[in-house]
Amino acid sequence: MDNNDNNRDLSLRRPGSEKKLESEFFDTSTLSNEDRSMASELEEAEYEDSSFGEADEGYQYGFSKKKAKAKKSQGFSRKKHTKIRVLAGTIAGLVGVVVGVIFFALWYKDYLLNQITYETTDANAVITIIDENGNTVLLNNVTQTTRFAPVQDQSIVNYLLIGIDSREKYYNESGTGERSDVIVVMSIDKKQGTIKLISVARDSYAQFPGYDNFYKINASMSWGGPDLLVATVEKCLRINIDGYAYVNFSHMADIVDAVGGVYVNMTSGEVDVANDYIKEMDPNATPITNYGEHTWISGIQAVAYARIRYVGNGDFERMERQIEVLRSVMNQYMALSATGKLAAMDNVLQAIVTDIPKEQIESLAFEFLPSMQNLEMMYLQLPIEGTYNAGIYGDEWSERINWNALVPYVQLYLYGRTQEFDEVPIPNYAPDLEDCETDIPLDQLVH
Repeated sequence: MDNNDNNRDLSLRRPGSEKKLESEFFDTSTLSNEDRSMASELEEAEYEDSSFGEADEGYQYGFSKKKAKAKKSQGFSRKKHTKIRVLAGTIAGLVGVVVGVIFFALWYKDYLLNQITYETTDANAVITIIDENGNTVLLNNVTQTTRFAPVQDQSIVNYLLIGIDSREKYYNESGTGERSDVIVVMSIDKKQGTIKLISVARDSYAQFPGYDNFYKINASMSWGGPDLLVATVEKCLRINIDGYAYVNFSHMADIVDAVGGVYVNMTSGEVDVANDYIKEMDPNATPITNYGEHTWISGIQAVAYARIRYVGNGDFERMERQIEVLRSVMNQYMALSATGKLAAMDNVLQAIVTDIPKEQIESLAFEFLPSMQNLEMMYLQLPIEGTYNAGIYGDEWSERINWNALVPYVQLYLYGRTQEFDEVPIPNYAPDLEDCETDIPLDQLVH
């Protein structure tokens, strides 16, 4: 059956019925030429405003124009609904993808944050330390109450970064052990978008809260964990510490490798000493073969470089190397792609033990750092030349500091102003305040 027959079958009159030109639709193919012409003229008069012309497909195949118009309208309607369904499906698919990405991002962010070991405690938690007589005492009971409050600025937070070497058999899970090798105050100014570092020499003599005598400041980590070290730094520098984070050196190599290695300025003498450390840590590790400015080194090589103490100016250059590695880690991290940052963060966070609340770390790691266009990191090394005496006192090497000469520098460096503060106890053999150099311009001390 051809197309004309198919179309006609849908509109044939019942046998014996009269031809009525005014019916809703009729088969025009059975009309004589004269009747067909008359029908055409009548329909053209009735539908003179119709958008369908005489050459309309429905009319040519045996339908009246009225029916053809209805058929074509239904076709347009079906096409329109089909397009709407396709568009709605596309939009729904896009929304699903976006929602999926958001949920994945939130999940992965939580996954990263959960890699950190948190030691956060309730504000009313009891923190105890071991005093010099071997007694367990409450830290709050031995912390000095000062007459002058430390400098405050809501946009600035200070954290204490501590480096420990858990290969020492004396270290335990709480962070107490032999000594803390790295003591760095990291001050973050959210308003100015800066990170300022203060490195404190580990051989600095200080009086710990609850102690009558003076000891090397890194021993406070050994005897009272990070809480006692924080309290000691607060007492010596007259600043508030908002939290601590300590990193085990055994993980430092992984952190450096996670950001693709670091760049340092290495001398030939440092190469020899660093390679001895590398051999000690891992006999199968690759030794350092290059030196000079902007020398690239891997994770284990960076750890060895940061441990060098007996090249140059002893512990002071050792601190400079540690800060150099830390700054390069930060610069390398900022240069990574978004996916690279996430991958690196995974390794970095696993190495951290902290009492900083997860919400603060989330804000710093996923809001503050990514928003920084150019990472500006400054560095101040303590003690400052002319404020201490160094040498062998008794049976050990130590630096006897007049902390009162350092406090104004610290205040000005972190907050841009100075104010009165309570006098800090100083050890024997430290210079008197009037003998300290306290007029050195700050910009000559900041790196």
